[in-house]
Amino acid sequence: MAEISFSLADLFEQTFGYKTKAFDPEFKSVTGQNALLAGRKENGAQGSPYYSIDELGKEYYMPVTIMYNDTSEDTGLNTNESSGPLSKWNLPYPVISVTSRKTIVETPLTGRKGTVKELINVQDYEILVRGFIIGNTNEFPEADVTKLRTIYEQNTALSIQCPLTDIFLLRPDRSGSDQVVIRELSFPSMNGVKNVRPYLLRMVSDEPFNLVTIS
Repeated sequence: MAEISFSLADLFEQTFGYKTKAFDPEFKSVTGQNALLAGRKENGAQGSPYYSIDELGKEYYMPVTIMYNDTSEDTGLNTNESSGPLSKWNLPYPVISVTSRKTIVETPLTGRKGTVKELINVQDYEILVRGFIIGNTNEFPEADVTKLRTIYEQNTALSIQCPLTDIFLLRPDRSGSDQVVIRELSFPSMNGVKNVRPYLLRMVSDEPFNLVTIS
C-alpha cells in the first residue's frame, strides 16, 4: 500500500484561508531558575487536558471533547429526540476560537460630540471549531462524517470540554454550565485528498435558566 503524505497546516490554509501553527506549535525554551518550574502543565484549572492522542497515535495540543447522547442503535430516521447513553468524542484535529459581543445602547447628546453608552448585557459566547476528519485508510471517512452529522441533528444542548472554553463557561455566574448548542455545521470542499474532509462547527453557549410562573 502506498504511503500518503500531506501537511495539515497547508490543508488548513487552503481550506479556511489563513495560516495556523496549531498542528506544529512552537514552544519557547525556558532557561535559568525558571526552568525548574517549567514542567509541562497537563490540565487546565478546571481539569480539561491540554494534550491528547489522535487516532494515528500522535500527540496534539488543545483537544476539544464533546459529550452527546449516543443514538447509534437508533434507526437514524428521527434525531430530534436524544435517548441514548452519554458518550464522549474528541473532535478530530480541532482549531478552536471563542468570541463574544456586548449589547450596547448608544444615545446621541444634543450639542455635544459622541454618545452616551449604556451597557445592556454580554451576549452568548460563540465557539468556532475548524478541523479535519481523517480516515485511517485512503478512503473517505464516512463513519466519522456521519457521526458528526448525527450529533448536529440532535436538537438539544451538549457539553464541551476544553481548557479554553472552560475559562468562559465554567463560572459561578453561569451556574458552572459547560453546555453549548451547535448553530452551524459545514463541510467545506477540498480537492486532491480523498481521505480528509474539513469541517466547521459554530456553537453558542447555553446557560440554564429557572423560569418562575406568576399567577
